[in-house]
Amino acid sequence: MVTKAGRPVGLNVGVTGVDRWRHSDDVHLPEGKRPTPFFLPETRPLDSILKRETLDERLARDVVPADLSPELMEPSVLTATRRSLRNRLTEAGQNAQGRAKQDIMAGVALLETEVALDEEIREALAALLKG
Repeated sequence: MVTKAGRPVGLNVGVTGVDRWRHSDDVHLPEGKRPTPFFLPETRPLDSILKRETLDERLARDVVPADLSPELMEPSVLTATRRSLRNRLTEAGQNAQGRAKQDIMAGVALLETEVALDEEIREALAALLKG
């Protein structure tokens, strides 16, 4: 930059060159208008567009809980869980009345069927392994 006299301006222009500060120097947005909304476009990763999940992957993600214990997939733990749940539902069904009691007892019957099937499968596998 060059001044009116043709001399170059010093290089200390800026925040370090301010000697006097006036209230009118403070610049703000007008108070009467709302600022325009800040917009950043959302970018989607290219892999999610080009390589979409299959139906099996989506169903597994939606149906199977993320915090499922791997021990629950062992047959003995699963059978013990079904038995304890059946016992707790039986106790709850004895205290319930009306439609709630019918629904709870339907769940108890379903769990009894599952426990009986577990026992049959265990017996069949034991007979198969004996030869």
